[in-house]
Amino acid sequence: MIKKNSMLFLGTISILLLSISVSSVYATNSMSGNTNGVTHATKICFGKPTPGSDWSNCDMRYMQLSNVNLSGINLSGANLQGMRLYNTNLSGANLSGANLQYANLNFVNLSNANLIGANLQHIDFYYANLSYANMQNVNFHGSRFPTSNFQGTNLVGANFSGTDTELCNFQNANLSKANFNQANMFGDDFSGADLTHASFVNGNFGGGGSMAGANLMGANVGGLNTAGADLSCTGNSICR
Repeated sequence: MIKKNSMLFLGTISILLLSISVSSVYATNSMSGNTNGVTHATKICFGKPTPGSDWSNCDMRYMQLSNVNLSGINLSGANLQGMRLYNTNLSGANLSGANLQYANLNFVNLSNANLIGANLQHIDFYYANLSYANMQNVNFHGSRFPTSNFQGTNLVGANFSGTDTELCNFQNANLSKANFNQANMFGDDFSGADLTHASFVNGNFGGGGSMAGANLMGANVGGLNTAGADLSCTGNSICR
């Protein structure tokens, strides 16, 4: 009986040591097919990435990396679904084609990051810094952005329909062909933004919001609520 218990004890120790060894670095495991939006082979990644490192095509779903400096990291094509990245520095990071669906990005710094082709649906971006990022043609369906900073960001063709962008800073952003239909834009600042051919159908914009100096040529503003907004814009009938 003693020998049997000793063997069980040693077996448990071996498993624990193996677990520690794997989690302290990262392990790889090729997976083909579609994995929550990732359509290529991925690596199962553990541990803590470092700034400027290459963690592309990693499967990091539901990991927590809050308050971490990951500036310049390569996470292109990574599966980051449901991750908690609260107050994390991702400035200059490559997140092109990454899946960030349902992630917590509150207070995150994504300035100058590349997010082309990323899945950015159902995400919390409260107080996030997204300035000068490349977010062309991204779909923000179901996401929330109150007080986020999009200053100078490339948002050509971005889909904000039905989202909450209350009190956001879109100064000098490129929002040509962006979709804000039925979005809550209460108090947003679009000063100097390129809003050519954007759509604001039945959106809620006003309450101190500003489109001062913005170009709205060809924009669809049907049903847009502009009460209390600065409309000293150009190129559209609502401008004055």
